[in-house]
Amino acid sequence: MKIVIIFLASFVFINCEKAIGNKRLNCIDFKIGKFQLINKDSKKKYLIERTKDFQIEQTFDLSTNKKIRKDRYYKIFWINDCEYSLILDTSKSEHDQIDLYINSKGGYKCSIKKIDNNCATVQTNVEGDNFISKVCKI
Repeated sequence: MKIVIIFLASFVFINCEKAIGNKRLNCIDFKIGKFQLINKDSKKKYLIERTKDFQIEQTFDLSTNKKIRKDRYYKIFWINDCEYSLILDTSKSEHDQIDLYINSKGGYKCSIKKIDNNCATVQTNVEGDNFISKVCKI
């Protein structure tokens, strides 16, 4: 048992030292700022701006770079440094029954899984369905 504890402590120390030595971004760097998400499947680009309590999304057609949807406003609730929930602010955003249903189930549950350079791999869960996306700091 003692060996397992020593191994785990060494592993954590080495990984923390690597992150500090390389000055990598961490989850906190993705809490506030401007980000971009590109979805090649849907051919959409999302520009995201986060403040402490809100997230605003602008949606663009990837091929024409024209805005294709009105801005969407979300209330953001941080569970910890790497996990958060997004609830659509229906007073500021157009919405439909699906949006209301997702809100009633606690919204989009997001978890930052991995960070490479200035991009984070985010897993989003909606009613048991998981979606993986890459969000990059701009």
